[in-house]
Amino acid sequence: MSENNRLSLDFTDYLLLERGLLPKSITAYLSDLHQFFCYLDSVGVEPAKFSSKDIEGFLASAKDRLSARSTARFLCSMRAFSAFLKLENYRDDDPLSLIDNPKLPQSLPKIMSEATVDEFINAITTDTDVGLRDRAMFETVYSCGLRVSELVNLTFDSLNLVDGYLIIRGKGDKERLVPLGDNAVWWIKRYLAEGRISKDPKSQCPYVFLSGKGVGPLSREGFWYRVKYYASKIGLSKAPSPHTFRHAFATHLLNHDADLRSVQLLLGHSSLTTTQIYTHVATARMHEIYKKAHRRA
Repeated sequence: MSENNRLSLDFTDYLLLERGLLPKSITAYLSDLHQFFCYLDSVGVEPAKFSSKDIEGFLASAKDRLSARSTARFLCSMRAFSAFLKLENYRDDDPLSLIDNPKLPQSLPKIMSEATVDEFINAITTDTDVGLRDRAMFETVYSCGLRVSELVNLTFDSLNLVDGYLIIRGKGDKERLVPLGDNAVWWIKRYLAEGRISKDPKSQCPYVFLSGKGVGPLSREGFWYRVKYYASKIGLSKAPSPHTFRHAFATHLLNHDADLRSVQLLLGHSSLTTTQIYTHVATARMHEIYKKAHRRA
């Protein structure tokens, strides 16, 4: 086995076991690493002995095809690889310590208004098993600000309908407790009693929200299809992304005077900086309302 392949396999184990990354993220990290290994081969440098100049050389060679975001992701991958090399005693220094991340343009998330969220959820008819599931599902994702992966992978072991909360294992395998609103609790109970029981009468599947056929959990793609279906139903010109409900959850909390630290904990953000983008959204909305309402604005 070549040195490149051996390091790639060991790095994969590190990302999965030490960092707790999802398969999609691991694939992205390995793609960056493969490109860098190809560059190191071309300049005759061993994969575990690269320097900061090699990082800069790769970025210079790829500047025409890497955007600022792609560059930032590449550096994130390389920082993880450098940490892996240090942990496994391949080296005792950090070749990326003096390399800065590129400044990224700040893009504010698209936010659904509270009225639009209400219209969206109220558009779900609940006279079918699928309708009951969808109502319970969208009530839950908005009530708790879940990522789509967290929603579709929700199991009964993580659900407490008596005390009204979820135990969510999010990015980096970090666990958080999230309150579950009364509306979500009511609709989940009704879905379990009337809709889900017909798909899985013996409750053998551990996942709460089943696919239409009831053979397993709803997929991310299945959730996205339901978002587009109801967006079309209420006449939205462009369907919101599945993540929009998480954005709406955070922004609406801040609009109603929730403190930033609490929102950070509810979202499961490791850094408060990540959560602060929602304060910009709330502020932008405030200015928009002011300009519309004030006669001399």
